[in-house]
Amino acid sequence: MRRSAALLTLLFCLIAGSVSAQPAMLVLDASGSMWGRIEGRTKIEVAREVVGGLMSRWPAGRPIGLMAYGHRRSGDCADIEVLAQPAPDPTAITALVRRITPRGRTPMADAVRLAAEALGPSGGSVILVSDGIETCHPDPCAVAQAIARSGVRLVIHTVGFGISDPAAAAQLRCMAEATGGRAVTAQDANELAEALDRAAAAPTPGPRAAAPRPEPVPQPRLIVTLRLCATCEPMTGDAGILLRRGEDVVATNGDPFGRFFDLDQGDYQVSVETPYFTRGPVTATVPGSGVGRAEVVLDAGWLVGDVRSEPSGADVTDRAGLEWEALGDLPDGDRRSAEAQGGPSFLVPVGTHRLTARIGTATGSAEGAVTAGEVVVLRIPIRFGTIALRREGFGNDAPRITITDLGKDEVVFDDWPGGDVAEIRLAPGRYRIAGDADGRTGTAELELAADASEAVTLRATE
Repeated sequence: MRRSAALLTLLFCLIAGSVSAQPAMLVLDASGSMWGRIEGRTKIEVAREVVGGLMSRWPAGRPIGLMAYGHRRSGDCADIEVLAQPAPDPTAITALVRRITPRGRTPMADAVRLAAEALGPSGGSVILVSDGIETCHPDPCAVAQAIARSGVRLVIHTVGFGISDPAAAAQLRCMAEATGGRAVTAQDANELAEALDRAAAAPTPGPRAAAPRPEPVPQPRLIVTLRLCATCEPMTGDAGILLRRGEDVVATNGDPFGRFFDLDQGDYQVSVETPYFTRGPVTATVPGSGVGRAEVVLDAGWLVGDVRSEPSGADVTDRAGLEWEALGDLPDGDRRSAEAQGGPSFLVPVGTHRLTARIGTATGSAEGAVTAGEVVVLRIPIRFGTIALRREGFGNDAPRITITDLGKDEVVFDDWPGGDVAEIRLAPGRYRIAGDADGRTGTAELELAADASEAVTLRATE
């Protein structure tokens, strides 16, 4: 990956002068499925990070714009927004992407059409990042063909991110081929970064397919569809499928495509396991010929923590540890609490829930109700300050640091922090800091306010 990234960076440098006038529009999928995880991290977090890296390498002077879909409302195919018109300011794109919250559906065909309109008659390139199949327009390939026939010199590059459905991959490939673009798939952060670099490095159309259509997809014997609600679009990630025949588990997770199974004729029991709850079993029948289908409705939604420091309101979600707790009745076997793994999102059953944030010794919590298919962003206020601690005169070894809350007469920190400056986050209050290393000791006291950062130098005495 390092070698390919270096080659792509060199390619960026070589083409920067020749494509500076070629604008581009990045179209980012913000449908609810972007809360699914890849290698332990949510897809939206990976996308934010990778897009930030792309913008840091973007050729100087080349205009870049941003469009998102599904980021404001659930179930609305019209939820498409131009967040930034093409302009030579890639840092603005990085900031905007950080604020995108996935919520809705996948109207990628209309998003591409609107992106082409935003680029105007001079054309340019559209870079589409999607993690699923079109859920609003009946024929996204036809939309791309219409753009190609319009005579505008515009190219569509598609990046399928974490896609398990071969029909979705075929859609994206057809859209790219219609305009002479590139269709790439990515299954992790490194592949997404490489895919975006390659798309950005091809600002003009290559050969166009005369009349591309989505290529035929090999038909499995059984397709299992998971939905958060009865009318929600199919979901991917964060749920495992188990197929049983009698007492025996005969298949899991639909290798190789996640929801597709090649099974013998007969009846099967389909169960779904998520990190926090289970659903099913549902009976699925594989016929003698043709394709069997089964659908499991999870009756669940996404709960997302948005941790804010008080009183400033600064976003400190990345610093916080999050814990989830279900407050209502749950079926036997469902978990009632858990710590966040790989991001601030939890796929939870319908009901009332509590999220608790922890930063150092400070805590904050909030409660909210989740309905099926919804993404609920729960704002969690938390009050804390930061001590920037230096230690002098303790010798070569790091001293043991003990911090006592004087208001409670309680030790709240007891450790051997390393580094020249140790950052220690505490709830507001008055504290005594004590250091000890081989008989050398030192103490200091301070009052720590919320949102404050206090520099403290602890000096040892014999």
